[in-house]
Amino acid sequence: PVIEVIKNHMGVSFAVAAIATIFEFMIAIPLGITAATHQYSLRDYIVTVFVMIGISLPSFFFGNMLKNVLALKLGWFPASGLINASASYTGFALLLDYARHAFIPILTIVILSIGARMRMTRTNMLEVMNSDYIRTARAKGLKEKVVINKHAFRNTLIPVVTTLAGLLPSLFSGAIITEQVFDLPGIGNKAYQAMIAADIPFIMGYNMFLALLSVIGVLLADLMYAVVDPRVKLA
Repeated sequence: PVIEVIKNHMGVSFAVAAIATIFEFMIAIPLGITAATHQYSLRDYIVTVFVMIGISLPSFFFGNMLKNVLALKLGWFPASGLINASASYTGFALLLDYARHAFIPILTIVILSIGARMRMTRTNMLEVMNSDYIRTARAKGLKEKVVINKHAFRNTLIPVVTTLAGLLPSLFSGAIITEQVFDLPGIGNKAYQAMIAADIPFIMGYNMFLALLSVIGVLLADLMYAVVDPRVKLA
Protein backbone atom coordinates (compact mmCIF):
# COMPACT_ATOMS: atom_id res chain seq x y z
CA PRO A 1 0.00 0.00 0.00
CA VAL A 2 1.11 3.54 -0.79
CA ILE A 3 0.50 4.68 2.78
CA GLU A 4 2.94 2.05 4.04
CA VAL A 5 5.65 3.24 1.65
CA ILE A 6 5.12 6.85 2.73
CA LYS A 7 5.18 5.87 6.40
CA ASN A 8 8.41 3.91 6.01
CA HIS A 9 10.31 6.68 4.21
CA MET A 10 9.01 9.97 5.60
CA GLY A 11 10.88 9.58 8.90
CA VAL A 12 14.28 10.10 7.27
CA SER A 13 13.05 13.13 5.36
CA PHE A 14 11.45 14.61 8.47
CA ALA A 15 14.60 14.18 10.58
CA VAL A 16 16.86 15.79 7.97
CA ALA A 17 14.42 18.61 7.19
CA ALA A 18 13.63 19.35 10.85
CA ILE A 19 17.30 19.68 11.82
CA ALA A 20 17.98 21.79 8.73
CA THR A 21 14.99 24.03 9.50
CA ILE A 22 16.15 24.64 13.07
CA PHE A 23 19.60 25.71 11.88
CA GLU A 24 18.02 27.74 9.08
CA PHE A 25 15.98 29.81 11.56
CA MET A 26 18.92 30.12 13.96
CA ILE A 27 21.13 31.54 11.18
CA ALA A 28 18.76 33.38 8.82
CA ILE A 29 16.76 35.42 11.34
CA PRO A 30 19.80 36.90 13.20
CA LEU A 31 21.44 37.64 9.83
CA GLY A 32 18.29 39.39 8.63
CA ILE A 33 18.08 41.46 11.81
CA THR A 34 21.74 42.50 11.75
CA ALA A 35 21.52 43.37 8.05
CA ALA A 36 18.44 45.53 8.68
CA THR A 37 19.85 47.30 11.73
CA HIS A 38 23.08 48.06 9.83
CA GLN A 39 21.50 48.95 6.51
CA TYR A 40 23.92 49.88 3.70
CA SER A 41 26.91 49.07 5.92
CA LEU A 42 29.74 46.71 5.02
CA ARG A 43 28.09 44.05 7.18
CA ASP A 44 24.84 44.38 5.25
CA TYR A 45 26.60 44.10 1.89
CA ILE A 46 28.68 41.06 2.92
CA VAL A 47 25.64 39.20 4.28
CA THR A 48 23.58 40.06 1.21
CA VAL A 49 26.27 38.92 -1.24
CA PHE A 50 26.80 35.56 0.46
CA VAL A 51 23.06 35.01 0.78
CA MET A 52 22.44 35.78 -2.88
CA ILE A 53 25.19 33.33 -3.86
CA GLY A 54 23.45 30.67 -1.78
CA ILE A 55 20.09 31.40 -3.40
CA SER A 56 21.55 31.24 -6.90
CA LEU A 57 23.28 27.85 -6.56
CA PRO A 58 21.25 24.84 -7.76
CA SER A 59 20.90 22.13 -5.14
CA PHE A 60 22.30 19.37 -7.38
CA PHE A 61 25.39 21.47 -8.18
CA PHE A 62 26.06 22.69 -4.64
CA GLY A 63 25.37 19.27 -3.12
CA ASN A 64 27.77 17.54 -5.49
CA MET A 65 30.37 20.24 -4.86
CA LEU A 66 30.20 19.73 -1.08
CA LYS A 67 30.25 15.96 -1.51
CA ASN A 68 33.28 16.16 -3.77
CA VAL A 69 35.23 18.36 -1.35
CA LEU A 70 34.16 17.13 2.11
CA ALA A 71 33.61 13.44 1.30
CA LEU A 72 35.66 12.38 -1.72
CA LYS A 73 38.73 14.62 -1.41
CA LEU A 74 39.03 15.29 2.32
CA GLY A 75 37.27 12.11 3.46
CA TRP A 76 35.71 13.81 6.47
CA PHE A 77 32.20 12.47 5.88
CA PRO A 78 30.57 9.59 3.96
CA ALA A 79 29.61 10.43 0.39
CA SER A 80 26.15 8.86 0.32
CA GLY A 81 23.61 6.79 2.18
CA LEU A 82 22.40 7.10 5.74
CA ILE A 83 24.32 4.33 7.48
CA ASN A 84 27.52 2.35 7.11
CA ALA A 85 26.27 -1.02 5.87
CA SER A 86 29.63 -2.73 6.57
CA ALA A 87 29.48 -1.99 10.31
CA SER A 88 27.01 -2.96 13.02
CA TYR A 89 26.84 0.07 15.30
CA THR A 90 24.54 0.34 18.29
CA GLY A 91 23.62 3.07 20.73
CA PHE A 92 25.60 6.30 20.56
CA ALA A 93 27.91 4.95 17.84
CA LEU A 94 24.87 4.36 15.60
CA LEU A 95 23.59 7.87 16.26
CA LEU A 96 27.02 9.29 15.44
CA ASP A 97 27.08 7.30 12.19
CA TYR A 98 23.69 8.75 11.25
CA ALA A 99 24.97 12.26 12.03
CA ARG A 100 28.10 11.81 9.88
CA HIS A 101 26.03 10.61 6.91
CA ALA A 102 23.43 13.37 7.28
CA PHE A 103 25.87 16.25 7.83
CA ILE A 104 26.51 17.19 4.19
CA PRO A 105 22.83 16.90 3.10
CA ILE A 106 21.74 19.06 6.05
CA LEU A 107 24.52 21.58 5.32
CA THR A 108 23.38 21.74 1.69
CA ILE A 109 19.76 22.38 2.62
CA VAL A 110 20.65 24.99 5.24
CA ILE A 111 22.96 27.05 3.03
CA LEU A 112 20.53 27.00 0.10
CA SER A 113 17.48 27.90 2.21
CA ILE A 114 18.70 30.62 4.57
CA GLY A 115 18.80 33.20 1.78
CA ALA A 116 15.08 33.57 1.21
CA ARG A 117 14.25 33.68 4.93
CA MET A 118 17.06 36.11 5.66
CA ARG A 119 15.93 38.47 2.87
CA MET A 120 12.34 38.30 4.11
CA THR A 121 13.41 39.03 7.69
CA ARG A 122 15.56 41.94 6.56
CA THR A 123 12.81 43.46 4.42
CA ASN A 124 10.16 43.16 7.13
CA MET A 125 12.57 44.44 9.77
CA LEU A 126 13.35 47.54 7.71
CA GLU A 127 9.64 48.23 7.28
CA VAL A 128 9.01 47.87 11.00
CA MET A 129 12.04 49.96 11.99
CA ASN A 130 10.55 52.95 10.12
CA SER A 131 7.23 52.73 11.98
CA ASP A 132 5.95 55.43 14.31
CA TYR A 133 5.87 53.24 17.42
CA ILE A 134 9.57 52.41 16.96
CA ARG A 135 10.40 56.12 16.89
CA THR A 136 8.21 56.57 19.98
CA ALA A 137 10.02 53.76 21.81
CA ARG A 138 13.36 55.37 21.02
CA ALA A 139 12.07 58.78 22.08
CA LYS A 140 11.07 57.30 25.44
CA GLY A 141 14.72 56.42 25.99
CA LEU A 142 14.50 52.66 25.65
CA LYS A 143 17.71 50.82 24.94
CA GLU A 144 18.31 49.91 21.31
CA LYS A 145 18.37 46.19 22.16
CA VAL A 146 14.92 46.48 23.76
CA VAL A 147 13.57 48.40 20.78
CA ILE A 148 14.87 45.82 18.32
CA ASN A 149 14.27 42.58 20.22
CA LYS A 150 11.01 43.36 22.01
CA HIS A 151 9.18 45.79 19.74
CA ALA A 152 10.54 45.47 16.21
CA PHE A 153 11.34 41.77 16.10
CA ARG A 154 7.95 40.64 17.44
CA ASN A 155 6.16 42.47 14.64
CA THR A 156 8.63 41.07 12.15
CA LEU A 157 7.50 37.59 13.20
CA ILE A 158 4.01 38.13 11.74
CA PRO A 159 5.11 37.66 8.09
CA VAL A 160 7.49 34.89 9.19
CA VAL A 161 4.55 32.99 10.68
CA THR A 162 2.89 33.11 7.26
CA THR A 163 5.69 30.93 5.92
CA LEU A 164 4.77 28.25 8.46
CA ALA A 165 1.94 27.26 6.12
CA GLY A 166 4.54 25.84 3.74
CA LEU A 167 6.89 24.62 6.47
CA LEU A 168 4.92 21.51 7.42
CA PRO A 169 4.78 20.09 3.87
CA SER A 170 8.48 20.79 3.42
CA LEU A 171 9.32 18.85 6.59
CA PHE A 172 7.62 15.67 5.43
CA SER A 173 7.77 15.90 1.64
CA GLY A 174 11.53 15.51 1.45
CA ALA A 175 14.18 17.35 -0.56
CA ILE A 176 13.86 15.44 -3.81
CA ILE A 177 17.07 16.61 -5.50
CA THR A 178 19.21 16.62 -2.36
CA GLU A 179 18.08 13.15 -1.31
CA GLN A 180 18.79 11.91 -4.81
CA VAL A 181 22.29 13.41 -4.81
CA PHE A 182 23.20 11.81 -1.48
CA ASP A 183 21.13 8.64 -1.99
CA LEU A 184 19.12 9.11 1.20
CA PRO A 185 16.22 6.68 1.72
CA GLY A 186 13.73 9.49 2.21
CA ILE A 187 10.28 10.14 0.80
CA GLY A 188 11.68 12.69 -1.68
CA ASN A 189 14.06 10.16 -3.21
CA LYS A 190 11.23 7.61 -3.30
CA ALA A 191 8.99 10.12 -5.11
CA TYR A 192 11.72 10.80 -7.66
CA GLN A 193 12.14 7.09 -8.35
CA ALA A 194 8.37 6.73 -8.68
CA MET A 195 8.25 9.55 -11.23
CA ILE A 196 11.03 7.94 -13.26
CA ALA A 197 9.22 4.58 -13.14
CA ALA A 198 5.80 6.16 -13.87
CA ASP A 199 4.40 4.75 -10.63
CA ILE A 200 1.05 6.55 -10.88
CA PRO A 201 -0.56 5.17 -7.66
CA PHE A 202 2.36 6.31 -5.51
CA ILE A 203 2.52 9.75 -7.14
CA MET A 204 -1.22 10.24 -6.57
CA GLY A 205 -0.87 9.17 -2.93
CA TYR A 206 2.19 11.37 -2.48
CA ASN A 207 0.38 14.42 -3.87
CA MET A 208 -2.63 13.77 -1.62
CA PHE A 209 -0.22 13.49 1.31
CA LEU A 210 1.28 16.90 0.45
CA ALA A 211 -2.17 18.43 -0.01
CA LEU A 212 -3.23 17.26 3.46
CA LEU A 213 -0.04 18.64 5.00
CA SER A 214 -0.61 21.97 3.23
CA VAL A 215 -4.10 22.30 4.70
CA ILE A 216 -2.82 21.48 8.19
CA GLY A 217 0.05 23.93 7.71
CA VAL A 218 -2.32 26.78 6.79
CA LEU A 219 -4.44 25.99 9.85
CA LEU A 220 -1.41 26.04 12.17
CA ALA A 221 -0.22 29.32 10.65
CA ASP A 222 -3.63 30.90 11.33
CA LEU A 223 -3.49 29.70 14.93
CA MET A 224 0.04 31.06 15.38
CA TYR A 225 -1.11 34.57 14.42
CA ALA A 226 -2.84 34.79 17.80
CA VAL A 227 0.49 34.06 19.49
CA VAL A 228 2.64 36.70 17.78
CA ASP A 229 -0.01 39.35 17.05
CA PRO A 230 -1.99 40.60 20.09
CA ARG A 231 -4.58 42.14 17.76
CA VAL A 232 -5.68 38.67 16.66
CA LYS A 233 -7.99 36.81 19.00
CA LEU A 234 -9.15 33.21 18.67
CA ALA A 235 -12.94 33.12 18.71
